[in-house]
Parts: sequence; structure tokens; C-alpha cells
Amino acid sequence: MKHALLVATFAASAVISVAQKPATTSVNPAGSVPMTLTPADIMPQGSVKAEEATQGVIFKRIFTTDVRSQFHYWPFGTISNDIFKYDAKSGTLNLARNKATFNLQNQIAGVELGVVRSADNGASWNFDVVVNSTDIFFGMPVLGWVNPDDLSDPAQYPVMIYGIRYPMPNLNYGGTSMWNRTSAGAYELPLNDQTAPGAGYEFQFGDVHGDNTSGAVHLAGTLNPDDGVQYGAYGYFNFNLVVEDFGQVPTIPAAWGLDKWRPSTVVNSSFNAPMALGGDKDGTLYAVFNNFPAEAQDLRSVEVSMSTDQGKTWSNPVAMPTNLLDQYAQATGGDIAFQPSVTDFNTPYDGGSLIVTGSEQFSYFLRLATGQKNVADPSQIDTVLSFNIAEAKYDKGTWSLTKVAELNAYGHYMVSVQDSISQAIGAAAIQLTGNGRGHELQSAVTADGKNIVVKWVDINPSRVKEFSGVRVFDGPTNGLYSEVEPLTQIFDTDIFVTSRATSSNSWAAVKNVTDDDDMAFRTYMPDVVKSVDDIALLRMLGTGLGTVTSLLPKPVAQLIYNSQSSIDFGTTAVVGVEEEQNYAFAMSSISPNPVSGSAQVSFTLDNASTVAIEVYNMLGANVGTVAPQQLPAGAHGMNVDASTLPAGTYNVALVVNGTRMMKPFVIVR
Repeated sequence: MKHALLVATFAASAVISVAQKPATTSVNPAGSVPMTLTPADIMPQGSVKAEEATQGVIFKRIFTTDVRSQFHYWPFGTISNDIFKYDAKSGTLNLARNKATFNLQNQIAGVELGVVRSADNGASWNFDVVVNSTDIFFGMPVLGWVNPDDLSDPAQYPVMIYGIRYPMPNLNYGGTSMWNRTSAGAYELPLNDQTAPGAGYEFQFGDVHGDNTSGAVHLAGTLNPDDGVQYGAYGYFNFNLVVEDFGQVPTIPAAWGLDKWRPSTVVNSSFNAPMALGGDKDGTLYAVFNNFPAEAQDLRSVEVSMSTDQGKTWSNPVAMPTNLLDQYAQATGGDIAFQPSVTDFNTPYDGGSLIVTGSEQFSYFLRLATGQKNVADPSQIDTVLSFNIAEAKYDKGTWSLTKVAELNAYGHYMVSVQDSISQAIGAAAIQLTGNGRGHELQSAVTADGKNIVVKWVDINPSRVKEFSGVRVFDGPTNGLYSEVEPLTQIFDTDIFVTSRATSSNSWAAVKNVTDDDDMAFRTYMPDVVKSVDDIALLRMLGTGLGTVTSLLPKPVAQLIYNSQSSIDFGTTAVVGVEEEQNYAFAMSSISPNPVSGSAQVSFTLDNASTVAIEVYNMLGANVGTVAPQQLPAGAHGMNVDASTLPAGTYNVALVVNGTRMMKPFVIVR
């Protein structure tokens, strides 16, 4: 049985291919980067929906995207992990922001680029605009800053915002650039104006690290190749925001050359996974790879390369000993530990998460499975025994490998809407894509440096959401899409966290910190958090904008990444405690459901109360109200007239003495 968000829950009978086989190479994702903005990409902001109380973190809306959301934050790899940062010095939360500006004809006229900042733990947000440009739109921004003078006002920190430029008026892809704001003011440095890091390569995305010891912001990642050039090369540069010059121009360090890794069989694919970059308080840099070393080509391994001279030279990568993988497998009764790769998910290539804890001390978090090999064909796995988040820990030359937490699913889907198909068939048409960030695994250190926090997204296996079939298309192949079996159910997804003291090797019990009716999707945590009890979180949910997409069931609409999305903030310090059984009322049913005319909302009151009914569409707009009435304790029913509303999915809110409880219903015609 194949679910939208669960390819396989590991069981003793599971059979999969080992990740080392050539078929698991990662195809160059550059072809997925939007090459232009078109009028169809404009997504005017809709109504802000009512906030919903949950049993977990309560999320509050920051803003809603104004063009397709993938132009705001790129949903693949670890690229957008640097959009959201906490600054312990000022106590502020900081989010990179690119707000499109429009002319009277509703055409893109430029961009306001800067940082959305909160000084009160997310209660309110202010937009610190770095530049207001009418020359470009700026897509997929990430954020880096330095504070070598120990200032307390983040608006005064030298800051870099890095992303993709789309010059006016054609808004075609114009390469990457940095917008820097320093004591000299704000200015742009297009990377296209710099020497290419290597013949046939350009910088596109990467991991960002700000270094107070030097005043430099460092960036490293997989390079974008020209046609016919081997994909998978790693590149690096840094720009010093204090002296305002490159400390190291874009380059492919010799220690990271393609000859250091297992060679690829074709030029547009690679075994290389996204790399992670960090640094310690002494200025030493750490580049961590999850790749196949040239000298051990059958085993993907965690490797580290270090620089003590601000990226001018790097040490050759040092791999974690392979016997640690054997020991890890044996602890579960298996004979192999490996990173599984499923065609739909490419799990080794979504990247891991790095946190540096001290001088020559760091932890790299990855997903790791264990199993038993097939006796006749050791390249196959007979039995999968476990699938976990694991910690590869490095301490002054000594490696260790330990389990952090169990995972329930290989990976998750995200949804794209196929506009042209939807228009042709007059119904919602979607394509399912493996979540480009996998389990959205991230790690952080607490502001006092005493604890490490790990966050991820996983299914809630006890909760599945079923709905009428949604038409799904696969492809394109030679420009043509083919229809596959419809989507009829998905598992709910939630955000999970665990933590340990930096002085300990024991991880705390895993917590489901959301446990709500919304899908956890495109979630982010900064790499520094206030404490283990106050963890800042972002989520980005599709809002299902438009006549066609609003017909999608709410869980599916929330997983759309190529439409409008809401950007919501929550913290584990503010957690809802209301549960339905603890209310002074219970919402029993909506009948009939689906409905074409009138439906009755049934409910029970513990006490005499003022009761109203509100109907919301999937954008959160109130489209109908039954006026408040004073009702006695007991069982009741109130009618909702749905005859004038378009077909689609809606939410009915029962409002009792100002408290709302919402349930979905479907209108058919």
C-alpha cells in the first residue's frame, strides 16, 4: 500500500536497494530552478485565516507569499536552512524576506529585500528593508551576518543576503548575487562579475556561516555546471563584511576536487550530497561531506575537511571509520548500516545537519538504516531492521556514531499544481514530488551552549487523512504527462524534537511538539535556540489559492509548494493545552457531508452559552455566518445553508462563548 506521505514503514519483510548502486545517483537539481517569473507566478496575498488552537505549538502568521512560494524559499536540499536565525546577543529572531512590489497593472515592479525581525519572541515583527530595488526581483534569499564589535542592535550588524537575481523587465534568471549592508551602505555584488570557481561552473546555492573572528561570511555548496560538465563539484568563497572584500574568491578547493570522490557514470548526475559548513569561536572552519570517498567507493561516509586560515587552504577530507557503521548495524542485529535511497525520495541527497560545539568538536546528523544482506546477492537487503536519525560525532580526531531517534517513514511527498492540466480537465491536477528536504532534519545549540537540539518532520502513523480521489499526473516525458492512480489518503505529519546536554551522550525522549490538524511542511529551526524549552519554529503551508486548487482537500493544499503559502511562526514556549474533550462543549457532526443544500451542525453544550456558526473557505475567508444565539445546556443542531457557495472544501467553525472549534465539510454540485 502506497500512501502520499509514506512509501514504506520499515518492517522485517522490507526489501530495498542499497544506496551505493549507481542507479541512486542524484540528478543535477539546477534544472528545477525557475528560469523566469511570469504573470502566472504572481500570487496576490489573500485573507489571513483565523488562528487555530492546537494541542501543540500555536503558530501565528508572519506574512503570505506574493509570488509562487518557491521564489521565496527554495524547497530542495538544505539550501533554505539559512533563512531563519536567532541572535542571542540582541535576543531577536531574524527571517530573510523578499517582498515583491507591483505596478498598477499588477506586474512585478521590483523587490523590497531585507530581514523580518522580532524582538519579543514572535509576538510582533518588523521589516528591516536592506534595499528597495526597481531593477530586479530577488529570489530564494538566505541570510548571514557578523557582529565583531559586539553590538546589541541587529539593524547595525554587517549583513549579507544571498540569492538569485531576476533582472527587470524580462525577469529571467540572472545568476546569483550578494546584497551587503555595511558601514558603506547597501550594495550588490553579482557573482557573475567574479571569476568562475572553475571552468564550466557557477555558484548557485550553498550553506552559509558567519564568522565574528574575521568579519567574514562564508558560503560553500554544490556548484551549478554548464551542459556537458560534470555535476557534483563542491565550491567555496567568503566575503569579509568588515574590510568589504573577498577573502577567498569563488573557487573549487583542491582538497574537494572531483578526484576525491567516487566518479559518476554520467555528467548530469553525481553521488555527491549537499555539504554542510560551520566554524568554531577560534575561526577554524569545518566542511562536512556525506559522500563516497575515492579510496572507499562502495560506502557512503561522513567526512570532514578543515581550514585554519579562513578558507585559503583546506585539509584533505578525513572519513569516519567504517567499523563504526558495522558496530551500529550489529547493535540492531544487522550486518549492514546504510543510507537508503528510494527513487521518489533520494534520501542520501537531501543533506544532513551540522552543529559545531567547540574547537575540533562537532556533530553531523543524518538518516541511517540497518539491515541484513541477501546471502546470494550482497548488493540487496533482505531485512531492514531500523531507520533512525544518527549522530556522527567528532571530538579532536575521535569519531563516534550513535542513534538519536527512530523514524516512521522513508520520506514525504510535496505537491505541485499542474496549471495547464487543471485548466484542460476542469479539475485539480497535481504532481507528487519527494520532499526536497527529506525529513527536514536540523540541529541547533542553545544560547548558553549547554545543549544540542535536533528537529525533524515525520508522519504520525496513528492518524491518516482520507478524502475523495485527487487526480495525479506523472512526468513530463518528452513534454507529456501521464495520469497515475489518484491520491485518496495521506498520513498526518508533525514536528518532532529531542535534545541532549553537550556534556552527555544520552538523548531525551522524543516530543511531538505540534500534534495538530495542519500538515508539518517546509519547517525551519534556527541553528541557535533560546533553550530546550523555547525552540523557535517556522512552517510554510500552501494556502490553495485559486478556483481549482481550492477544491483540493486541506491536507493536500497545505503541501503545495508552487503556489501561495503562509509563513507561520511558533515556539515551544507557547503551547496550546486545549483539547476537544476539555471544552465546555463538543462538536458532534456535520450532516450530510458532502452537502449540496443545507447541512446540520450537531453539538452538545455543558452550560448555557452564546453560540454562532461561521463558514470559512480554504483561504481562511469567512463566507457565511449563522447569527449568535443564546442556547441552554444540552444537545443542539444548527442549519448551515450551503446552496449559494461554490463546490469545494470548507471549514465550519462552531463558536461557543468566543471559542472556536473547526471541522471540514465538502460542498458538491
